[in-house]
Amino acid sequence: MKNKKTKKIYITTLIFLIGLFSLGMSKPNQTDDGKIFKKIYIENQEVGHLTINEAKKLIYKKYPLEVIHIRYNDKNWDITPEDINLDYNIDKSIKKAYLYTRGEDKVENIKKMFNLSFKDSYIIKLHASYDESKLSKILDEICNEIDVEVVQATIKISEGSEIKTTKSKDGIEVDIINLKETIYNMIDKKNISTIELPIKIIKPNVTTESVKSINSILGQCSTSFYDKSSRGSNIHVAGKSTSDLLVMPGEIFSYNKATGARTWSNGYKSAKVIVGGKYVNGEGGGVCQVSTTIYNAALLSGMDIKEVHNHTFTSHYAPRGKDAAVSYGYTDFKFRNPYSHPIYIKNIVNNGAITTKIYGCDQDRERIYIRTQEKFNKDKINVNTYRIYLNEENKKIREELISESTYKVK
Repeated sequence: MKNKKTKKIYITTLIFLIGLFSLGMSKPNQTDDGKIFKKIYIENQEVGHLTINEAKKLIYKKYPLEVIHIRYNDKNWDITPEDINLDYNIDKSIKKAYLYTRGEDKVENIKKMFNLSFKDSYIIKLHASYDESKLSKILDEICNEIDVEVVQATIKISEGSEIKTTKSKDGIEVDIINLKETIYNMIDKKNISTIELPIKIIKPNVTTESVKSINSILGQCSTSFYDKSSRGSNIHVAGKSTSDLLVMPGEIFSYNKATGARTWSNGYKSAKVIVGGKYVNGEGGGVCQVSTTIYNAALLSGMDIKEVHNHTFTSHYAPRGKDAAVSYGYTDFKFRNPYSHPIYIKNIVNNGAITTKIYGCDQDRERIYIRTQEKFNKDKINVNTYRIYLNEENKKIREELISESTYKVK
């Protein structure tokens, strides 16, 4: 066994020495003849046995720097190599090929030549470089020329129920990620070709068809108040901020989000509010009447009630079980539009009354009435609020529990 290993080492060493002898005797000036050693490649092109100039001529022809053509309908754009400082760094790669067997370490040079002569080839990749910022600037200019902003349809309903709509329009947007990726890949592969400009059609969230579907009142409610007061002023402000709102299918309406903080800077005044079961002056007193009015319209419109809270005491403007107390940052009133068509909230505030009308598609209109069930318990009143759906003969189809409220008895 030992003799076999010794013999194998001997044969390997002999082959190596013969190789060195062959390299040295057959071409004594191999490393000084001005040519690249054999079996060295730039990408998939062999440059062995070529001078530096011969290799440059071959590789520049094989991998030319070409203009990037971009096309869209009747528009054309050209990006020249100079525009983005595109370079395949061919000179550096050829120099690397030439110096591969001409290093300072002579023994290492001989090893490399031996491997190239009897074993492996050596492949050098061309590493493309370009100015990313210059390319991005050119592509931004193309985008500015092509992009068309999407137009959402709009709807406006007057206090007299006159409906006016505007049409939606698709937007056009250059698929910049796709475009850049295509250019990067072409540069990386050194294979430039014409690009069909990739674009995306941006569909509006609010379409002409959706706003045109709003043609009927689904539910409405009115409550009254004393107009000549700080509280009345707050009702006007809150009524305006929660009016003329479009709620799309599946979208959730949040009263607090619609009004924002009830602060002086947002137009609200100090008025009576209930805090800890007591009436005190606070900013935004009266806004609960607006949320309550919208709540009752939402109940009759078949909205999916997601959050509602009752007051500590029975309200003077709504029956027990039909009020919606709100406090910015703490309690909210929310509902979801359950229909496949949008709904539109319209508040009318004048002459000491606020009326909320919820408009929608007549296909979504249902026969609904609200029932409350009260139970007195010592100093409290427990109230369950139910929504009942009726068929065309006014017979009950189904019933759902909306809320469970508890009021203190004064």
